[in-house]
Amino acid sequence: MTDFLSVEALVEGILQAGSGTKQVLGQRFASHLGLEPGKQGGDGGIDGFGQVGACRVYFQSKLERQPLDASRAAEFYGNIVNRADVGVLLSGLPCTLGFRDRLEILDPKLHERFAIHLLSLGDLFGESAAFRRAIADLHPLRDLSDGGWRSLLP
Repeated sequence: MTDFLSVEALVEGILQAGSGTKQVLGQRFASHLGLEPGKQGGDGGIDGFGQVGACRVYFQSKLERQPLDASRAAEFYGNIVNRADVGVLLSGLPCTLGFRDRLEILDPKLHERFAIHLLSLGDLFGESAAFRRAIADLHPLRDLSDGGWRSLLP
């Protein structure tokens, strides 16, 4: 059973963190999802990547205090089209309906061509149905509680 008060407190704490902390957390989340973390700093929009079977996986972390809206969809779409078969976006708060609609406008067959997973921190910590669908397309989750995630950094 999910403790929603704890999930909400974790999300709020992360959203209040500085950008450097959010970058490191993005790397850790990529590692937890079984992906290779992107480099810190100017990463060209690649916060994590991997290969699952024949599928290339692209991961982007946008831990902002506001929901991602339609104006941010083209960036994510462009990175998927050029780099991946599976796209995972982890946002601080759930993406707006406008973000989702804009993805469909950019590519009406998007979900036929790619596996797209739009996750929020709440999905991750609460292990929501959307999170469970995403991990079905990824490697097994990594337990990073022992600090071993540092060995995964580029």
